Amino acid sequence: MVEISRLKRVDVKEAWPTEPHDFTPWLLEHAEDLSFELGLDLELEGREHRVGKFSLDIIGSEVGTGRRVIIENQFGNTDHSHLGQLLAYAGGTDPKVVVWIAESVREEHRAAIDWLNGVTDTEIGFFGVELSLVSMEGAPETLVAPVFRVVAKPNEWSKAVAKDADASAASPTSQLYQEFWSRVVPVAKERGWTNASAPSVNWWSMPTGTTGCVYSLSYAMFGCRSELIFEADAETNLHRFGLLEVRRDAIQTAFGTDELIFDPLHGKKSCRIETRLLGPKIGDTERWEEVIHWMIDTQTRLRAAVGSVGGVPTSFPTRSTNEAQ
Repeated sequence: MVEISRLKRVDVKEAWPTEPHDFTPWLLEHAEDLSFELGLDLELEGREHRVGKFSLDIIGSEVGTGRRVIIENQFGNTDHSHLGQLLAYAGGTDPKVVVWIAESVREEHRAAIDWLNGVTDTEIGFFGVELSLVSMEGAPETLVAPVFRVVAKPNEWSKAVAKDADASAASPTSQLYQEFWSRVVPVAKERGWTNASAPSVNWWSMPTGTTGCVYSLSYAMFGCRSELIFEADAETNLHRFGLLEVRRDAIQTAFGTDELIFDPLHGKKSCRIETRLLGPKIGDTERWEEVIHWMIDTQTRLRAAVGSVGGVPTSFPTRSTNEAQ
């Protein structure tokens, strides 16, 4: 029989004694739960980002769109000081997604976030998120879980995040892509690949857990593509690509009989490891089920194959002392 227990609140300081030195670094490395609640794929890049004489807690971007994301954290109740800091940081970083996390968002600050969402550009979204920590009755005291609850967000955010929402209404092709990807969404989310909504363009990029690297599914001129893309700076891309290319035989064996193409894309910044399905076009709706099956299958095997050799590289190219200077 299933045994039902109860959740109980735990002081967040039991897991993170301080916000700047404990919680913020933890969030930088564990953005999955926050991403899920926001419905976005966040790629958090750094903390204590300098904005003038002050430091923003976390800066990052949204996978797939590259939209700038900033996050300001605080323990306890929201206050006017942090609201002012958040606006100053936004002015200095030009973000499209602004997130304010606190244990409790006071009503006047929730109203301020709603007002900001009403008067700013529809491409910009402000979020108020409450943080708590819970454990289960009877569980070890050291076993706790974070809970993020969105208490303020843009109205009809799913429409606002799509820059081409209006265009998609007039574009049959965009509508086809939207409908096609909506059929992929349940499987992709179930497997933990993404937190995002279906796009209305020909490609869909998903996080790898490594900044500057994404898994991607797309329609192309030749048909369809399932791939791992390196899209940081050119030097880092080639370095990480090379670490996998030397394990090419092992990756190919783990992937299976379909050919994997290791393409350094000479003359371009990015690199990719891909497999192709020749022929299908987005207008071939009768082939959608075939394409979806192929995309899910190849992505599953590609991720497993890369994982079998240690996963997506996170390292950076080494530089000599003279180069560093």
